[in-house]
Amino acid sequence: MKRATHCGTLLWMKKRRTILSDSLIFLFCIGAIALISSRTLQGGSGYVQVQSEKATFRYSLENNREITVDGPLGQTHIVIEDGKAHIMDSACPTKSCTHQSPIFRSNSWIACLPNMVLLTIVGNEDELEVDDVAN
Repeated sequence: MKRATHCGTLLWMKKRRTILSDSLIFLFCIGAIALISSRTLQGGSGYVQVQSEKATFRYSLENNREITVDGPLGQTHIVIEDGKAHIMDSACPTKSCTHQSPIFRSNSWIACLPNMVLLTIVGNEDELEVDDVAN
């Protein structure tokens, strides 16, 4: 009889250890997801970078304005308003870029591929790093 009770106690202790380790793994995963989400969802603190085949420009998200960029198919009209940027109109045939939600978070982007225009949210000028070294 004692032997059966002893085996039952060992099984209960193993089950308890498994539940504890599973709980710790679960909490670690939740913490990692929260950390990644907080870094990804941070608002763009400063600028929208507009790239075309001819040039790259950077505009502050703090000032409302409309921008016109020339591409190979014609003009793309960009609106910066209330800290967000979006493409209002473009000369591309499908105009799918005009249906994209306004962007405001760091590293978010909108592309008008046929007209070769790319909008990307970047951080403050002070936060920008050098990607390459030129000789």
